[in-house]
Amino acid sequence: MILLADVGNSRIKWVSSERGEFQMRGRAAHGEESWGELANRLWMDLPRPARVSIVSVAGPEVDAVLADWISRTWAIEAEFVVSTAVACDVRNSYAEPERMGADRWVAMIAARALLGPRTCYVVDCGTAVTIDALAANGQHLGGVIVPGMRLMREALYRQTRRIPPETGEARLFGQSTRDCVWGGALYAVASAIDGIVDRMIARHGPGARLLTGGAAEVVLPCLQSDYRLEPDLIFAGLRVIAGVCTDA
Repeated sequence: MILLADVGNSRIKWVSSERGEFQMRGRAAHGEESWGELANRLWMDLPRPARVSIVSVAGPEVDAVLADWISRTWAIEAEFVVSTAVACDVRNSYAEPERMGADRWVAMIAARALLGPRTCYVVDCGTAVTIDALAANGQHLGGVIVPGMRLMREALYRQTRRIPPETGEARLFGQSTRDCVWGGALYAVASAIDGIVDRMIARHGPGARLLTGGAAEVVLPCLQSDYRLEPDLIFAGLRVIAGVCTDA
């Protein structure tokens, strides 16, 4: 069994992979307990994995805690994915490849493995929304990063005196301030995705549109173009890297 983990800015998600299939899975928000306590709660009762592959954007201190927990608990070394210049037939456009968020890198590797030599546009809706263009020859053309819905709402709450941080319903025709804020954030993200991908396509040409991330299912109905929902895209990329990928 291989344990695959996606450590994001807001949540940690994981699956176990065995014989090419995803088996057990779980997720949790982080911030209210230590990382050691979180690892205990999520993983202590799992069978000992043969390997642990992690993509993390939570920072080196978090990575060190998780690596130590895995080492002490299972006596194996965690494998943290980092962005490189070339991997799995994907070529990074960054002058300093290691500065690209590893989650974006893993998502593009998954897209390449899933679609083969085909142009695609990979959208990951999380705390931030990332949109990356990948050419048919595996060249990353570049991308953009946009604040996600929660970040948009929190910025509005911080910078205004009369809009309290309330939970609302995302409506196109909001009839309360809280619903207007939630609807505004949702449709701003959806419009950004549609508009940016359309501009990329106008410059580079048509391709598959993939959508993943924790907010993907919420955003999908509001998108005007057709997107292929791939909720396990990051895990698929981790599995490719752990199983068959060789850096060039």
